[in-house]
Amino acid sequence: MSFLYTAKIYFDKGEVAHESGNDMDELYNWMLMKTQGAFGNFHGEIVDNKTKKVVKAFRKAPPD
Repeated sequence: MSFLYTAKIYFDKGEVAHESGNDMDELYNWMLMKTQGAFGNFHGEIVDNKTKKVVKAFRKAPPD
């Protein structure tokens, strides 16, 4: 089965997790939950698998 979206989480420049699904909001929540309580320069994106374009992204920077 082919999914509509793929979400990826990165720490600095390396990918640390990915998940695929058909619900963009569910994938966005998954990304936020995976990085909750973690410290560091995390960022993530959700890509539309058909167009290969980023449709949603987030960045979590460490506190100063």
